[in-house]
Amino acid sequence: MQRQTPNVMNMKHTSLLSLVCTGLLALSAGSCNNMHIVRGETPDNPATPDTTSTAGIRQPKQLSFNSTEEQLLYRTNEFSMNMLSLIGQNEEDKANICFSPLSASMALGMMMNGADGDTYRQMQRTLGFEGATEEDINSYYHQLLETLPAIDTTTVVNIANALWLRQDYPFYADYKERLRTLFNATIDNVDDFRQQATIDMINQWAADHTNNLIKEIISPESVSENTVMILANALYFKGIWEKIFDKKLTRKGTFTTLSNRETQTDMMHMHEALLYTETEEMQMVELDYKDREYCMDILLPRKGTDMNRFLDGLTLERWENYLRSLHMNDDVWIQLPKFKFSYNRSLTEDLQKAGITDAFLPLQADFSRLSERMPYIDDVSQFCYISVDEESTEAAAVTVVLAEATSSGEPPLAFVADHPFVFVIREKQYGTILFTGIVGDPTQEE
Repeated sequence: MQRQTPNVMNMKHTSLLSLVCTGLLALSAGSCNNMHIVRGETPDNPATPDTTSTAGIRQPKQLSFNSTEEQLLYRTNEFSMNMLSLIGQNEEDKANICFSPLSASMALGMMMNGADGDTYRQMQRTLGFEGATEEDINSYYHQLLETLPAIDTTTVVNIANALWLRQDYPFYADYKERLRTLFNATIDNVDDFRQQATIDMINQWAADHTNNLIKEIISPESVSENTVMILANALYFKGIWEKIFDKKLTRKGTFTTLSNRETQTDMMHMHEALLYTETEEMQMVELDYKDREYCMDILLPRKGTDMNRFLDGLTLERWENYLRSLHMNDDVWIQLPKFKFSYNRSLTEDLQKAGITDAFLPLQADFSRLSERMPYIDDVSQFCYISVDEESTEAAAVTVVLAEATSSGEPPLAFVADHPFVFVIREKQYGTILFTGIVGDPTQEE
């Protein structure tokens, strides 16, 4: 594909709104056996599959990356760790954080297909793809789209992409075709993003693909006469703990929050053989979901550890070392709080600090492969929700990018999460990170 070079001096920047990246992870006690999920669709009631028919039984696929794609995945996880650290350091108001790096990366990857010059290179480098060809990058995303939903027969993963375009704006046909074929994106034209019917349609799309956990991603205040595009990625995940916490063992316990305040919350308990590791600075335990293709890792810093300092040291190399050191311990007693919270945040400053700068500047953003005019990104925001209890985890994330134109005989090993901790939800074979975050106060829901 030949890139087109625009005449910047004669070009008026027009508005691009909204790369919307929707991520949802939901893990529940309801059986997910025999459920068939089609990308772009969310079951009416994901917790109640049809078990009367065998027509929809899914056969698991094997996630298989070539060596280039494996390297891209490894470096994408560096983006995950960098963003969690930046968000944690920049967050001033809330104790809890939830972030979907996979959803954000895929949405920005779609946007990158319209970028060129320094804008393209900054996005490529920040997402971890420096040196890779665009063909390899798109192939990597396509592999995730095709395979993540099907590697586990009891865990539901649904990925959908969508693009809404103002019909009077001159978007290049080849850009739309790349998103349609490589990212399985649905594409619709609209008259005016300020019309309430259009706003309702886009919000309904988000709700449909997050099991109604994220119901509003745009509002009349977030769009303008210059809004010409909204691009969206939706990630939905619903699974079941392999080893369920016994509800009879759940009882009130004390949790020391990020602000060093003691609070009473519901603590779950489990005494099992689990994958475990520890260092001088933290303990880590791995909790599997059914079929063991997905898991949640809990990283518990030692009491008194500054969370920002811990996050700053959580490099990709250190994360990989933690994973390699996991070993089966036959006697782990785990105490983990139930938690449920929403988290909304503008990611613009975080992405700028990570290295994506020109994309946000009206006179420097180069999205010349998207349109003959020169749009720029105005804002990137993410809306998240997560809930963890004895039987399940349920979570959702929506990222909105607004662009303007213009053992035996010994006591059990104790893993007591009674103070702030980090969670990571990932695919196990290659380590694809779907969600990550921090629980600083399990009693706070906002």
